[in-house]
Amino acid sequence: MNLKFENKLWHSGYDHVAGLDEVGRGSWAGPLVAAAVVLPRGAKIIGVDDSKKLIPQKRERIFLDIVKIALGWGLGIVSQKTIDEVGILQANKMAFIQALEKINLEPQYILVDGIKNFEPSTPHEFIIGGDSKIMSIAAASIVAKVVRDQILNQLHHFYPHYNLQQHKGYGTPEHRQALQEHGLSEVHRLSFRPMEEMMMQEF
Repeated sequence: MNLKFENKLWHSGYDHVAGLDEVGRGSWAGPLVAAAVVLPRGAKIIGVDDSKKLIPQKRERIFLDIVKIALGWGLGIVSQKTIDEVGILQANKMAFIQALEKINLEPQYILVDGIKNFEPSTPHEFIIGGDSKIMSIAAASIVAKVVRDQILNQLHHFYPHYNLQQHKGYGTPEHRQALQEHGLSEVHRLSFRPMEEMMMQEF
């Protein structure tokens, strides 16, 4: 993956270009995690790609390279409870804003993965499939994925019946079977349809 998008912006005078992406939007359990990453001009990080295309060990290695070389990076973490309270779209917006606020520098331009779902005051662009096209966004997707996986691995020790360590809260057949056998937990998103259906069946 090259720096074509970033190079155009750097040459236009934007020194601090932030890539922004989120992970866990469709999961049935656990938080939504967003990351913002500002790479330096000419950044060279071997293997950067859409986090979904990388095996865990490779993601974790690249994560360390990213946070070492990045000019700045930040995280936004929105709990499953907040997701239930405000809805996934608002939670996504909140996570993005948090991630941007926690960078230790001021982004001058923001490249966001996906469709437009909030309006930053900073110059910005939304790119569908940006995590497979733009290095800064791909780097953000890796940071968000590694951090979220670590959170789900920790939750697994408190809720081992659901095997969150394996499927990271997503709607696999194994996860559905565990829900049928053990019911809902505090880390499940009760506003999502499979969980809503389970609650309705209980009455």
